[in-house]
Amino acid sequence: MKQTHCLVLGAGYMTEEYLKILNFKQIETVVLSRGQRNINKIKEKFKVTAFAGGMELFNFDSYIFTHAIVAVSVQDLYSVTCTLIKKGIKNILVEKPACLNTDELENLIHLSNEFNVNIFIAYNRRFYSSVTSLKEKLIDEGGIQMVNFEFTEWIHTIDQNKFPIEVLNKFFLANSTHVVDTVFYLIGNPKTLSSLVMGNKISWHPSGSLFIGFGTSTNGIPFSYSSNWTSAGRWSIEVLTSENRYYLKPMENLSVQKNGSIDILPVIISSEIDKDFKPGLNNMIDEFFSDVCENLCTLEQHKNNFTFYEIIAGYKI
Repeated sequence: MKQTHCLVLGAGYMTEEYLKILNFKQIETVVLSRGQRNINKIKEKFKVTAFAGGMELFNFDSYIFTHAIVAVSVQDLYSVTCTLIKKGIKNILVEKPACLNTDELENLIHLSNEFNVNIFIAYNRRFYSSVTSLKEKLIDEGGIQMVNFEFTEWIHTIDQNKFPIEVLNKFFLANSTHVVDTVFYLIGNPKTLSSLVMGNKISWHPSGSLFIGFGTSTNGIPFSYSSNWTSAGRWSIEVLTSENRYYLKPMENLSVQKNGSIDILPVIISSEIDKDFKPGLNNMIDEFFSDVCENLCTLEQHKNNFTFYEIIAGYKI
């Protein structure tokens, strides 16, 4: 029987980004997807073992996998992860949001406990060099006093034909949670939340297009947000300390406005690894294959945040 460390599910853009790093780290990898055309492309580009036909036709008994990365379409993340759990793979990294409703999330938690599997959600922005640098500065400045953030989506760039309606209806979960997870990672899970969802100009996102809210985290840090998916805007996080206001805008970069100044200056950070690979992915993969996963989003953390995600997006009243 052949010993293989990692199974990657999917053959799209994210799989290619993962393979760049897995190849660089010389982690033995097998790729599995449905379509032969994409698998042929993966084989030619990365020289890895790859199979088409999906999990139904794959002989799992021929390999021993210690880790798996799920990078399939959003609508398939849940079912594929459930199958991997039952196949006995003990460490699974699944692209966000892993599932689209609380029932699926509860079942994932039940299965992971039953089969003793570690499941992590691939929120790579936690691992950005900009976020790491910000965390270091927060230690020196006595921590965070408050946070503002925005998760505006550029809906004019979204090809509705690429997503089924169930994903479009939950697009906040499928995409915007990258921002909100990073905020909660920095300040702690919400303790209180007041939210307002308005606007009905996006037919495929009927819960709303205008999002406003505020609350406090379990660490006592106040936060606020506002986003308008039918106007200008971008993903951004503003973090205020007693000395400075920091900007993750764009989130790959860190800027600072010092107390008493109107100038916003770039913070010089060591980010070569985020230039060589998709930002955050290298350090996330390092932690996934380590014995200590301190920064990865666990399934329990995701569950704690999920209720608040649904409130922020208007999915749950």
